[in-house]
Amino acid sequence: MDESSKQDTAQHVGAGGPVAGWIGWTDGVVRGLPPSAPARHAISPWRVRVRSRANWLTAFAFGRVPWPATITVAALILSWLGAFAWARPLMLPDEGRYVSVAWEMLRSGDWLTPTLNGLPYFHKPPLFYWITAAAASVFGLNDWAARAAPLIGAASAAIAVYLFVQRWWGDRLARSALVALLSQPLFYLGSQFANLDMLVAGCITVTIVLLAHVVLSVQQELPFRPALAGAYAVAGLGVLAKGLIGVVIPALVIGTWLLLLRRWRPLKALLWVPGVLLLFGIAAPWFVVMELRYPAFFDYFFVVHHFKRYAEGGFNNVEPFWFYLALLFVFALPWLPWLRAQFAPGRTADLRDHELRVLMGVWIVTIIAHLIGFVLKVAVVGAVVAAIALIVASKSRESGAK
Repeated sequence: MDESSKQDTAQHVGAGGPVAGWIGWTDGVVRGLPPSAPARHAISPWRVRVRSRANWLTAFAFGRVPWPATITVAALILSWLGAFAWARPLMLPDEGRYVSVAWEMLRSGDWLTPTLNGLPYFHKPPLFYWITAAAASVFGLNDWAARAAPLIGAASAAIAVYLFVQRWWGDRLARSALVALLSQPLFYLGSQFANLDMLVAGCITVTIVLLAHVVLSVQQELPFRPALAGAYAVAGLGVLAKGLIGVVIPALVIGTWLLLLRRWRPLKALLWVPGVLLLFGIAAPWFVVMELRYPAFFDYFFVVHHFKRYAEGGFNNVEPFWFYLALLFVFALPWLPWLRAQFAPGRTADLRDHELRVLMGVWIVTIIAHLIGFVLKVAVVGAVVAAIALIVASKSRESGAK
């Protein structure tokens, strides 16, 4: 290993950071090592170099992965998020309404048409109801099963952030991101609230993370098609979770990011016809079947619930604009110093850190601008951005200390 690689590796495995003790212990657990064993970390992501066992490269999106370790991390995440999901009864009206639709689906055996009190209920697509009904059929009718969908959405977002940061920054900073994300109060509470917001937030987060990985891979001339296929597939699930925002938000975030940076080659690579067909193959069949059964479905679902509800009052929570900024501020407080450092001007001269900083800024602005009135999604997706911001801020701080 040359001298620059040694310095780079030392930078990643050095002591310090707000969660250094937890990080070291977790590295031993995940890799089957004693807590005192030294951690193994990936070399700088900006060098086209591979350490075969140090990188987490998922088989579908990021490459090969040691599945026992992946399962361990996922189990830890689900255990943390779901530990108290049973501790309170369902809240009315939202939790009771959505779970009731899933219960009617399970009871009737009709898994295509959502119903509430026996009448078609087309306010939302069916993914939440499918997951909840499936969980109830396996685990029984209980509060934990009722909250399976938001738990899956939150866990998916957390795992995606972890694997993305691990791939491009290394193990230690990936665990820092995971702790920052899972310790934010609204992310934790949202993972236990039985409505559609955390599920679609998870789909949006995974889609953006996969697309960002594709962009970085294209710039490094690395394989990217599996990750791109995964992004299109998850975007299709996002449409089934809560409609067009599952596609629109990731497209706006990544598209604006690349336009600001003038990265035309990755932008062209993202426009992939097989991916579009995959997205439609996942998302379109249910909508087509509903339109065939109920000829006015398209008008009601897309026109009324996607356009009129944003243009007219009466649908959304009416709060002043500053309310949502204050909410994000309060629930980002545990990690606000890192978030502030991330966006401080002149913090780092590293080109890749600058690119990711722009991505996070675009992500935050896009979410707030388009989801005002939907408090949970704003704060949840903002929490993901804050977690990734911690990574770049940490890396920038370490670079400045050299």
